[in-house]
Formats: sequence, C-alpha cells, structure tokens
Amino acid sequence: MFKKLSFHIIPVQIFLGIFWFKNGFIDKVCGIFNGLVSPETAYHGDTWAGWKEYIVGTWDKSQVAHVALSPLFDALFPVLIILQCLPFIFIIVSILKLEFLTDANARPWLMKSAVASLFVTSVMLFSQTLSGASDGEYLWHLLAAGMVLIMYIKNINTIIGRA
Repeated sequence: MFKKLSFHIIPVQIFLGIFWFKNGFIDKVCGIFNGLVSPETAYHGDTWAGWKEYIVGTWDKSQVAHVALSPLFDALFPVLIILQCLPFIFIIVSILKLEFLTDANARPWLMKSAVASLFVTSVMLFSQTLSGASDGEYLWHLLAAGMVLIMYIKNINTIIGRA
C-alpha cells in the first residue's frame, strides 16, 4: 500500500490544503458565518466588521491605499474570500482524483491549487505592499514558496514522465 503513495506530492497537498483551509474557510467563512449567526458569542476579529476594521485600518495607514482600496472593501473582500478558498477546494478535488498516488497523471488539480495559491498571495501582497503593512513580509515568503511549489510539481511530473 505504501508503495502506491507519492511521498513527493503528499506534503505539497498537506501544506496547501491546511494553509488555505485555515486562512480561507476557518478565518473568513466560518468567522463571518459565526458573526452572522451568533454575534454575541463570535470573536469580533473574525466577523465581517472585525475584518473590515483590521484591513481598512491597515489600508488607511497609507494615503494611496486609503484612496484606492478602502472605499472598495465591501466589494473586494468577498472576492478575496473566494480566492482564498480556491486553493483548498482544488486540493480536495486533487485528493478525490487520487493525485497522491504514484501512478497519478500530471496532477492538474494540484497544479491549479498551487497557481491559485500564488495568485491569491499576489493579490494580497499587492494591497499590503501598497499600504506598507507588516503582513507584506510573510506574504513575500509565501509568494516565494508558491513559486517553488509550482516548479517542484512540474519537476516531479517531468521526472515521472507525466508532464
């Protein structure tokens, strides 16, 4: 059984799955839903109002971000939530398509997850860099990790001859 598992790919699936599950579904979807269902017991920082205070507060530290991004929060935040959920959704599809097995094809869903992760990180990095936020530092690291993951997946697929 263990011979059928691709130990080169499973860590990538775990990293992308857990990271975006926590940052997309848990932090955003569950927090906002909890704030709607039970506002008196929800942690304020994870509610829509809490995220708005945090993000717009960060953007407002920069005049450029204050003018360009802050007024658009209510339109941009749902897009960000969807973008943050995509890598996790693609990982679920990757797992359901058995891309963690050694005889899997070119792993298109895993690659889609890595590209979606890179894209959402780039979007977040743009807004954080524009506002001069401290979150930009970890996002630069995540961007680099995303690029390395894409190269790694392509390399593994080339090595096993399924590129």
